[in-house]
Amino acid sequence: MKKVLLMMILPVCLVMGQDQPELPGWGVYVGYGMMSASGDSVDMEGSGTVNTVSAPGFGISKGVWLGGMPLQVGIGLHPRGYKVEASFEDESVSIELNAQYLDLWANMPYPVGPAFLTVGVHAGTFVSGKSKFEAEFYGITISDEEDLESDVLGLDFGVNVGLGMPIGDTGAQVGVLYVLGLAEPSDGLKFNGLFFNAGYSF
Repeated sequence: MKKVLLMMILPVCLVMGQDQPELPGWGVYVGYGMMSASGDSVDMEGSGTVNTVSAPGFGISKGVWLGGMPLQVGIGLHPRGYKVEASFEDESVSIELNAQYLDLWANMPYPVGPAFLTVGVHAGTFVSGKSKFEAEFYGITISDEEDLESDVLGLDFGVNVGLGMPIGDTGAQVGVLYVLGLAEPSDGLKFNGLFFNAGYSF
């Protein structure tokens, strides 16, 4: 927890010693998330491997000043998920979860040359998703896929650390964001991963 607080406080101290940056106006972004998870519910008693799953995301953003601090805030649909694979002698099991969350987020930018670092927070609610199950027992394969119920996953929140790069003076930019979940949307489960994005500010 101390490391998380330090990540949040350090950019504030750095920005206070800088000239006020020019914030972008309204913008749109699209991206692709490579998401995974950690926790007891994906451990499979230590015998499995947790892999990433990929899914698209998109949203809108706006540069604002809040209490003298520059922020970029937004709302968007972003992926969560994981895939666990495990083998037990003559058996193998694969469990995959893909979910979409509606997130509110706020990031503080800090210019580093032509690029900028960002540190922020996000909070989201589960919208929809699917789970897949596949198992092989002595050469017999069993598979199933179903939609996730609305109460399967709860509120998710966490911190973001990213790097963005403007593309000239066009208003376009590309970036990557590491998402670290602090909540447990399901017992013993925390989401994390990378979100690669491209955006345009008007």
